[in-house]
Amino acid sequence: MTTLTEKQIQAIDSMSDQVRFDHLIKSMTEIGQVWTLANSSGCLLIDTGEEQCLLLFSHEQLAQLWAEQEHSEYQPLQIELTKFTEKWLPGMANDGFFIACQPNLAGEAFIESPADFAENFN
Repeated sequence: MTTLTEKQIQAIDSMSDQVRFDHLIKSMTEIGQVWTLANSSGCLLIDTGEEQCLLLFSHEQLAQLWAEQEHSEYQPLQIELTKFTEKWLPGMANDGFFIACQPNLAGEAFIESPADFAENFN
């Protein structure tokens, strides 16, 4: 996995929600993996007030930086793309969870349902 420079991290963080979403999809497709945050109890879910969301990141470093802000008990968890699309997305849909796509350090993210998110990989 490529290490991001500070400049690259800042560039990704300053992108609009839609551009970060597009970056996430492109990265997942090219690299074949995605990152979220988890601990021994499970994955971190963020309550937006309307949805319970699983956070997805294109790079381990971005996930780690996000965790360091307020969720230091969580660590980046790598998920292979095939496993994510075949197992995680259907499970999330059944459980009523949504996806926070590549949140920036301010906590802003494009929110998508698992079914809509899956369409990016068909």
